[in-house]
Amino acid sequence: MTSAAWLRASTAILALQLASVDALADEGPKTTPVSLGAVLAHADEHSPRMLVGRAEIERGQAAVDGASVVLQRNLRAGAAAGPRIAEGARAVDFQVWLAQPIEIAGERKQRRQAAAKFQELTGKELQETRWLVHREVHAAFHTALVARERWHVVRKLLVSTEELLSVAERRLRAGDISPLAVRLAEGELAQARQTSLTAERGYRTAQLELAEVAGWPPAPLPEPIGELDEPKLAPPIEDLLRLALEQHPGIAARRSAVEEAEALVQLENREAWPEPTLGVLYTRESLPNVRIHEHIIQGTIALPLPLSQRNQEKRAHARAELSVRQAEQEAFGQALLARLTRAAVAVDADANRIAAYGTEILPAFEGNLALLRRAFELGEVDLLQVLVARERLLRIQQDALTAHQDYYRDVASLEAEVGMEVWPDEHSEHDQHEHDIGEHDDE
Repeated sequence: MTSAAWLRASTAILALQLASVDALADEGPKTTPVSLGAVLAHADEHSPRMLVGRAEIERGQAAVDGASVVLQRNLRAGAAAGPRIAEGARAVDFQVWLAQPIEIAGERKQRRQAAAKFQELTGKELQETRWLVHREVHAAFHTALVARERWHVVRKLLVSTEELLSVAERRLRAGDISPLAVRLAEGELAQARQTSLTAERGYRTAQLELAEVAGWPPAPLPEPIGELDEPKLAPPIEDLLRLALEQHPGIAARRSAVEEAEALVQLENREAWPEPTLGVLYTRESLPNVRIHEHIIQGTIALPLPLSQRNQEKRAHARAELSVRQAEQEAFGQALLARLTRAAVAVDADANRIAAYGTEILPAFEGNLALLRRAFELGEVDLLQVLVARERLLRIQQDALTAHQDYYRDVASLEAEVGMEVWPDEHSEHDQHEHDIGEHDDE
C-alpha cells in the first residue's frame, strides 16, 4: 500500500470513528429525573452501607438469643462397668452417673445484660450508618448539580462558538476579515467541543457516584432535580456544639460501645468464679457366688479449685477493650469544638465567595456571549478580543461554580460533625428536623 493510499484509509477510519463518537454523544445515556428526597429514601433501603448495617443487627439478636439459654454447660453422662473377682468367683459391677455444671455468681443475668448492650450498640451503629449514607447522598447530589451546571455552561459556550464561526465565515465572504480569523474560530470550536465532552464526562461521573452511594441502578442514571441553593452562613458555634452533643449518632454509638464493654468486663469477672458440678450416681454391685445385687444411689458435688486459671486472659482482654472504647469516645469528643469551628469557618468563607460573585453571574453568561457575538458581527471588536473576553467570562463562571462546589463540600463536613442537617434542604422532601437551627442574617 502506498503512503497516499494508507493516508486515505487512515483518514476514512478516523472519520468513521469520529462519526460514531458523535452519534453516541448525541444519543447520550438514559436518565431519570429524581429529587433529593427520592434518592435519600432509596438509599435508606438499598445503599450498600445500609444493607451491611441491617445485616449487623442480626448479630445483636443472635447474642440475645444465645444469652437467654438457662444452662450454658451441657449435662454430662457417664458409665463404668467391670468384673468383681473374689476367691475365684466373678460378678459384674457397673455405674451410671449424670452431672450438670451450674453457675452461682449471676453469670446468666450479666450475660443477658451484656447481650442487650451489644444489641443496643448494633442499633446505634445502624443509626450512625444511616446518617453517614444520608450525608454522602446529600453531598453527591449537590456535586452532581454543580457538575451539571458546568456542563450547561460549556454547552452554551459551544453553541456560541458555532455561531461565532458562522459569523466569521460570513464576514470572510464579505471581505471584512482574513481567512486566518476563520481558522482561529474553527480551532476555538474544536476546543469548545473537547471542553463540552470533558464536562459531560464529569457530570456522568458525578451521576454514577450518586448512584453508587445511594444503591441506585446505573441504568437509567439519576438526573438530580433542582438548582443550586442560595448559600447560607453557618449558625453560631454554641448551637452547633449543643446539637452535636445531643444528636450526633456517632457520639451515641461510642457511648453505647463503652457501656457494652463495661458489661463485658463485669461478665468476665463473674466467669472467674468456680462453677460447681451437681450430679447423681447409680451403682450396682454384685456379690460373687451369691445372686444378690446391691443398688446404691448417691448425690455428688464437685467444686473446681481456681488455683491457676481464674479467667485471666478474657478478663484482661475485656479490660483492654473497655480502655479502647473509652479512648475512642474521648478522642471523638475531645476535638469536636475545633472541628466544628473549622468547618463553620470554611462554610462562611465559601458563602462569602459565592456572594462576591453576585446572583447574576451564572444566569448572565449566555447573554454576555450573545453580546460579544453581536459586537464581532458588527465589527466593533476583532475575533482575538472576542476570544479573550470569552475566556475571561468562562473562567469567572467556572470559579463561581468551584465556589459552589467547595461550599457544598464544606457544608457536608459541617453536617458530619453536627450529626444532622444544619438547614432543611431546598431539594429535600423530608420533614424538617425538630431541632432546626436559625440561620444568620447576611450582613
